[in-house]
Amino acid sequence: MSRSQRRQKVITDDDRILYLMDEISRGARRVYDARVARIGLNQTQWRIIGQLLRDPALTQAEIAKKLELESATIGLAVAGLCARGLMKRLRAETDRRAWQLILTEQLDDLLPELRGSADRLHGLLWRDIAADEKQTLQQILARVSENLDQLRAEAE
Repeated sequence: MSRSQRRQKVITDDDRILYLMDEISRGARRVYDARVARIGLNQTQWRIIGQLLRDPALTQAEIAKKLELESATIGLAVAGLCARGLMKRLRAETDRRAWQLILTEQLDDLLPELRGSADRLHGLLWRDIAADEKQTLQQILARVSENLDQLRAEAE
């Protein structure tokens, strides 16, 4: 067996799946970044908004942890959102050291545009993929995510 053949065997199908998932995620974010940049949001900002839409109770520090970004990076993005009137930053009542982030009504005016950009992207990404295939993929990825959560918990 040649050196090249031995090296090719090092990468497994499981590795290829993870690489593909990463490439899809990064590529989709880049395309969405370009779309939302037209309305003046950067990737960190729209990701913060997305986290708050899913869970409005998150603090600034919790969002930084979920997005795996430095607190300074999140702080700058939040400051920009606050300056545009899309968000308010208040001291959390449960922990005065933490910042509670509140989406404003002004953000509601942008939501249809954000949703439309996401829908157009999804239309292209999911072209020629049946609803039952998407559902199966979602179920598989949810189980993989649960396994990853267990690994994270064991590592802490």
